[in-house]
Amino acid sequence: MKKSILYTLLAVVFLAGCTKHDGPVPDGVNLERIPEPQIVKNGGSAAIDVLDLAAFEGKFDVSLFFPEDVPPSKMDIVVMKNSDKSTVKMFQADVTSFPASFTVTAAQLADLFGEPVELGDDYDFGADVYTQDGKKYQAFPATGVAYGSSIAGQPGASTGVRYSAICAYDPSIYEGAFVVVEDEFADLAPGDVVVLTKIDDTHFSYVYPSGINPTPIIVTVNPADNSLSITKQKFGTAFTWQPAYTNPNAETKPNPLNFVAPCDKEWGAVVNYTVDQGSFGGYYLKMKKQ
Repeated sequence: MKKSILYTLLAVVFLAGCTKHDGPVPDGVNLERIPEPQIVKNGGSAAIDVLDLAAFEGKFDVSLFFPEDVPPSKMDIVVMKNSDKSTVKMFQADVTSFPASFTVTAAQLADLFGEPVELGDDYDFGADVYTQDGKKYQAFPATGVAYGSSIAGQPGASTGVRYSAICAYDPSIYEGAFVVVEDEFADLAPGDVVVLTKIDDTHFSYVYPSGINPTPIIVTVNPADNSLSITKQKFGTAFTWQPAYTNPNAETKPNPLNFVAPCDKEWGAVVNYTVDQGSFGGYYLKMKKQ
């Protein structure tokens, strides 16, 4: 025989103790009104596609969360790269009229940080706020959180936006000849060539070689996160290497190894194989475009 057929959740409630003091505001504490920025995306690109950097055009608006409250004297729009507060750069200084709209391109980001946008980079836009008396409150302070605790957690509040550099799914990549990198099920060997067929913008198919009277296995891609899945489907009437194993099926279960990587022109999946007589379990399959 070539192959062998083969949480408890805890809820913890924490109770925080309270202490009394002599009024709603403790003695010795001075309150200051800090204008709260409201920063939201407004059309344009949701992320930066590293396969087409020139196409990126992020659009966002900066306004006041409490427009009727005391306004700032000005705001400086700043951007931070990869959550590193030492990288903060000025994007637009001295903004005094709200709401204000902005557009950013990949070329601008590359110029600001002195290096090209690369896969995995994150760019966070925020606002340094200046009060009427000139005090400055940073969007990305070296310690603590911007503008005070729980500010960003208010319902509807958005004190910043992020643009991430991703490798967007391109269905045109997933067609044609692919070279097998690995097949744990061992019906394909490294270097074998398999032809992928594009079905539509979120589906492609391939023929697995060990099915008698083979039919294509259809793969579904989720472009939002580049994950993939194979719903249970029959790909032959029996296995070529053991005709007694009838009606082989392929499917995937949720697994981080089920992916497409458009920048690398690769895809992989842990495929579960079953027959009428039982199950073989999951085996990793990976291919790269020729």
